[in-house]
Amino acid sequence: MEQVGERLAALQPPGADVSLVGDAVVQVVGTEHGKRPFRVHVDPADDGSEEVSKVADRIREEFLTRIGLADLLTPHAG
Repeated sequence: MEQVGERLAALQPPGADVSLVGDAVVQVVGTEHGKRPFRVHVDPADDGSEEVSKVADRIREEFLTRIGLADLLTPHAG
């Protein structure tokens, strides 16, 4: 188990900084309602999480459409 943390840390590219997350939050908050992305990825190591999320989002969309709840996939006025 000790090796796992070391190996994951070794995947981080030089220059990867936690401030990238804050930058992404600021960008999303500053985006007009209705145009904000459903999901944002900050993944300097490019570990594949974005691809996994694309598949999960596609399956979720198909499922909600199939059960008649596709309206949950888009923002609505409060």
